[in-house]
Amino acid sequence: MNITEIAIKQNRVTFALIAIIILMGAATYTGLSRDSMPPYTVRVATIVSRFPGANPERVELLVSKNIEETVQELPEVKDITSQSRTGLSVVTVTLKDEVAPDALQAVWDSLRRKLEDMEGLPDGVTPDLNDDDVGVVYGVMVGLLSNDFSDEELEQTAKKIRDDLITLPDSAKVELNGVQEQQIFVEFDPARLGEYGLTVGKLQQQIQATNILDSGGEISVDDKRLVLEPSGNFETLNDLQRLLIPVGSEGRALYLSDIASIRQATVLPPQSLVRVNGQRAVAISIALKEDANIVALGEMVDQRIIRYKQTLPLGMEVIRLASLDAYVQKSINDFTGNLIQSIVVVLLVMLVFLGLRTGLVVAALIPMVTIMTLLLMGVIDMGLNQVTLAALIMALGMMVDNGIVVSESILVKLQAGEGRMAAATATAGELG
Repeated sequence: MNITEIAIKQNRVTFALIAIIILMGAATYTGLSRDSMPPYTVRVATIVSRFPGANPERVELLVSKNIEETVQELPEVKDITSQSRTGLSVVTVTLKDEVAPDALQAVWDSLRRKLEDMEGLPDGVTPDLNDDDVGVVYGVMVGLLSNDFSDEELEQTAKKIRDDLITLPDSAKVELNGVQEQQIFVEFDPARLGEYGLTVGKLQQQIQATNILDSGGEISVDDKRLVLEPSGNFETLNDLQRLLIPVGSEGRALYLSDIASIRQATVLPPQSLVRVNGQRAVAISIALKEDANIVALGEMVDQRIIRYKQTLPLGMEVIRLASLDAYVQKSINDFTGNLIQSIVVVLLVMLVFLGLRTGLVVAALIPMVTIMTLLLMGVIDMGLNQVTLAALIMALGMMVDNGIVVSESILVKLQAGEGRMAAATATAGELG
């Protein structure tokens, strides 16, 4: 007894199983992850080291070569390439395919510790391992626009929006682009410094000695631990202006603002600029979590944008800049349209050439197999994306072919005088 005979004889059980599969498949479809492409693990990181003033040969000899030798100590490394330019070394590290995605961060952390403990590098050269943004795709991007507010005000508002968007359930990372870096400028006249017996180096030492940013250490007393925190660091621009600078040999002191001009301003030239419709803007990019729904993320971002428009000050505007979620939704809608067209076309053709009963059976195979496929996709954590949708569309043709071939074989055997059960079971055995 084969599976076809069992399904026919126990037809009530068969119909019940089909109904369960359809219901579970429909329920699973709503929970499938949606993204533009399937998740892919990128096992690549770059190590960037700056060596100002050195020619490519010195960079290669003193920096790139030493970093390559350190990286080779990791057993997980598959390939190492480097580029040495004037004042810059870029070493690219590729890990073996056997390294599991969950173990990547541990490998990068181990490499980062090795780089921190490196010896033999020139003074001031610090290797910077960058593995955070490799392979990250920002599917949704919004822009904060304004020509009426300062760069600092625009940045503060963009950071508040970033902190809010990162709390979304499907949001993995939120990045700001176009933020203008702010710096404190201390400007002075060297001749005037000389009148007070000061030099540029002495003035810099006085500022650094007061603005202590390092830890003060700890003191253990019996079973208690006391944390020491140095005071005197600058919290505001006024703190820096009121810094007392010793001048002369008579123990006199003047405020730094009496010796130099102190101001906060944007760094020029800017590292990055974002313009939208001619207005200054900050781009806020949102990356999707793995196995999450880009369409749901887009809907949540739209809801937040509506709220921002109601709360932002007059003169600031938030708009969508890029919408990968809309592209994914269109792809899913196209697939659904192809599926419906396939069912209708097959049904019409089968009704004309094979009759009502056979036509209904063959046409019903398409949605049934598709729903079963969606159910299995949910079981193995495979979502909807360009690759799976393309595979499903190509599979529609095979679904139709299977149904037609099996039905035609059964009809031929019936015309040859075989019984219905014998024709069905024999066909299943031949074409299985």
